[in-house]
Amino acid sequence: MLHRLIMSASLVLFAACDREEMYGGSDFSQNVHAAFSDCREGEIKRLSMAHNIQTAFARCGSNRFSHYAWAPDGIQLYFQLTHGSHVLHGVDKTITTIPTEGPIGRSAWMSKDILAIPLPAAEGTTDERVIVYNRAAGTMETRTIPVRSPKDMMFWKSRTAVLFTALDDQDVRRPYLLDINNGETERAFPWIEQSVARIAISEQADLLAWSTEKDTELVKMSTGESLHLFPGVTRAVPHDDGRWVAFETLGAEISHFDQRSWNEISPQARKRELARQKIWAARQPEWVEMTTKPPEIQLFDLNNGKRYRITSFWGTEVSWYPAKGNWLAFMMWGIEGKQLNRNIALTSMVDRIRVIDAGQMPLGVELVTPTPSSQTPPTP
Repeated sequence: MLHRLIMSASLVLFAACDREEMYGGSDFSQNVHAAFSDCREGEIKRLSMAHNIQTAFARCGSNRFSHYAWAPDGIQLYFQLTHGSHVLHGVDKTITTIPTEGPIGRSAWMSKDILAIPLPAAEGTTDERVIVYNRAAGTMETRTIPVRSPKDMMFWKSRTAVLFTALDDQDVRRPYLLDINNGETERAFPWIEQSVARIAISEQADLLAWSTEKDTELVKMSTGESLHLFPGVTRAVPHDDGRWVAFETLGAEISHFDQRSWNEISPQARKRELARQKIWAARQPEWVEMTTKPPEIQLFDLNNGKRYRITSFWGTEVSWYPAKGNWLAFMMWGIEGKQLNRNIALTSMVDRIRVIDAGQMPLGVELVTPTPSSQTPPTP
């Protein structure tokens, strides 16, 4: 089966790119983590296996990716660095560099061979571009777009168009649609009047999730009918099954300097460490950030309106892996309450969902209460 193939491929870890100059700047949390914690490959392997998480790259490599996307065949993985983009083939175990300058946003697979890649304006011009790159034929076609800074690019309309958000001439971010065949760009979903920070769709389920900086609305894509408003959710991704929606939000605060996996020390030793940490923290300057809020992944069940928090791992840029069943792909941030080296990760939610459907709660999952209200966001 498809998911067995990719799991076997991902178990053979690929060497990470150690070209530090190709990566962008890290945030404060990443810098602190790098300074105070050595990467331990055995620890990451143990924690990943305990929670059925597969990683695509070396566990202790310089894995500072900016974007990624799985191809429709579930075998090829597009990943993007600050100054270039590449494709990892899970069967051949090879990494191919895409022959373009650095993309300015996430790319989208139109098919298993064709990628739509957003690029900056060519030298001497002002229009930004989308390159249609055919890996099999080795060709590239250029489509100029009349808007700026495209984000969240994804395929739409039987893979003949790409949906994305971009800044208009008033510096407002709105959704747009680019027809790959004729190069025409048009405004999408004109009933969304607010500025859009993130967007994701499922054509099959007729669902669209669009986010501001503070909340996310889930709507019927064909009509714009509002289904739910989720305060505090910064991004949502509906599954094609029409039941599950993956959320991105911020979790509860954790320490920058004292992170332990669940079974690493005894409760008594933990209590002593927290006491020592409190004394140490009191001596630090006021400008030192002692805590951070990790990126939490949640699941929302449209069938019953219940919302579940994943506590066993943290991550960003969540997506649904293109295989039968419920597989989550994400940029790994940490496992069991501990920040770890970044990686592109994949895990099956099938068994966890089976336990939930049986009326129980699987390890590493909690019910979030109260459930979000079904309301239309206020008119801006």
